[in-house]
Amino acid sequence: MKRRPQGNSAPLWKFYIETFGCKVNQYESQALRESWAASGGAECECPQEADVICVNSCAVTARGERDARNAIFRLRRSAPSARLILTGCAANFFAARKPDSMQVAPDILLPQDKKALLLSADPRTLPSSPPDMPDPARPSTAFPPFRITSFKRARPIVKIQDGCTHHCAYCVVPRARGPSRSRPPAEVLEEVLHLLRAGYAEIILSGVNLRQYGQDNSAFGDFWSLLRSLEKHLAPEFAGQARFRISSLDPSQLSQRGLDTLAASRMVCPHLHLSLQHTSPAVLRGMGRGHYSAQSVAEAVSALGAIWPKIGLGADILVGFPGETEEDIADLADFVQTLPFSYAHVFPWSSRPGTPAAGFDGQMPISVRQERAARIRKAVAERRAAFLQGQIALERMLIAIDGRQTTTGRLKGLNEFYIPCVFERSASDAAGLVPARPIALTDTELVVQAV
Repeated sequence: MKRRPQGNSAPLWKFYIETFGCKVNQYESQALRESWAASGGAECECPQEADVICVNSCAVTARGERDARNAIFRLRRSAPSARLILTGCAANFFAARKPDSMQVAPDILLPQDKKALLLSADPRTLPSSPPDMPDPARPSTAFPPFRITSFKRARPIVKIQDGCTHHCAYCVVPRARGPSRSRPPAEVLEEVLHLLRAGYAEIILSGVNLRQYGQDNSAFGDFWSLLRSLEKHLAPEFAGQARFRISSLDPSQLSQRGLDTLAASRMVCPHLHLSLQHTSPAVLRGMGRGHYSAQSVAEAVSALGAIWPKIGLGADILVGFPGETEEDIADLADFVQTLPFSYAHVFPWSSRPGTPAAGFDGQMPISVRQERAARIRKAVAERRAAFLQGQIALERMLIAIDGRQTTTGRLKGLNEFYIPCVFERSASDAAGLVPARPIALTDTELVVQAV
């Protein structure tokens, strides 16, 4: 591959990356960004200027696939001469179709398991049908070779786990990303340490299924072992100056071991996002998620109250699953009202081809699924409003500056509870974790004042 010329030479080529879906995808896009920049490319903000366009897609929902298809159509129309690449999870399902079934096709179709080819090949010359190119030093069970040294946003994501072997009845992720693979703890520590020393104040620890971290290699321990190791090595230098945010947890991870780890932590934000999905025992069993219950979640959240008197609590919730009853939805709404949720991502179930749930009895019209999702979102909104009122009463919080400013020059960021904040006055010299106190509340964010 060609390397970037020295001095003030113009870039050899320009690229544009459009990313959909999860934090893992965002991480992998950053790895591509760095690899291409090291090869003489320069990222551009406008696809019309690009020689290469990459769509890094998601397939968790039917909407994700639709977004990828629409992006290909839109980008081909706006940049007809660019080399157009479709990769990511949705690419797996496009690859299974006949090329002539797509209204507009990409130049290169790279399923998720081949995405890493983009790290080692010039995307301008990569064949339209790349070979498998197996690497004997990195068997298919190895952790994918994505690495980052910086991040486009102010809060870097570090991928510690990939793939999943749980096979929920509704989920296509195991087909798209393969079996669970864990990143060696030493590699995680090295990357996190580099980012912290580069000045980033908040690191997001992310994976496809953090519950399965270490299950493919017992020497790694589990996720809590990894977090304890990071704390041991990094807290003496960075506690109070930087922090970790956990991207998403399976509810069963809030065991006593998990609670003890969080209680001892000096760097984890008092904010958790749970892959809750539902509270009905019958629905959870149908989903293939009978390994936790609404009661166990409520008990764990109650125990967290002794660790963190204030906690930002989010969840993924899936409604309209085949066989779900009105009673199930009423119970779910009641559960939402009893826990201190600060937000939730509520999705109406969408049938994914090839999953067991696609053939289940008890499927309901889309309109019913959407109505039930609206009901749960309303319950979540009520809890969020109450949570935000409680935030106003806090005397102090730490804001991770996100590098963006409002039109009036005021800085924005997130507090430890995952609430968007904007500073009352311009504070362009602020960086890192900035102590502040809340002074007002808008419909979407806290107004804060540096202290």
